[in-house]
Amino acid sequence: MPAPIITIMDDLVSAAPSTLMFPVTAMSKRRWMIETDAGPVVQLECLDSPNRALIYATAARDGSGPLRAAFTTMLLLEDTIAINLGAHGVCSGDATVTVYRFINLEGVSAETIGLALTEFAHFAAALLARRGIGLPGARRDDDHEISELNILD
Repeated sequence: MPAPIITIMDDLVSAAPSTLMFPVTAMSKRRWMIETDAGPVVQLECLDSPNRALIYATAARDGSGPLRAAFTTMLLLEDTIAINLGAHGVCSGDATVTVYRFINLEGVSAETIGLALTEFAHFAAALLARRGIGLPGARRDDDHEISELNILD
């Protein structure tokens, strides 16, 4: 039987595998984050469903940097809705933009979670840059496409 996601994430916080390029920080019992060189703070938040989670990155619209607030907090503060664009979704408020996607946690390992967080960080940085929201360290010429982001579908 695979380990529950909370156990996997706690293990990533205490001893990340060499494949994980950025340290994982616990934000709460059900939410973790990585801060990347590419700029975005990527968070994984467990949902009430045992096999699904939300992975997302929020940035200030003015380009001043990433935010660490929980997904639902940003929805409420911004009084906005989440729009699903297929493989990912976008919440666009007056002050922030959040890129998100739901992931399947069935049979995941620490390595696949680490890879998903890192890959989403690059994807989110590229998508935000295309929307004119520059983050420190984000490459504007990053050509990640939606079809390439298939980890944990």
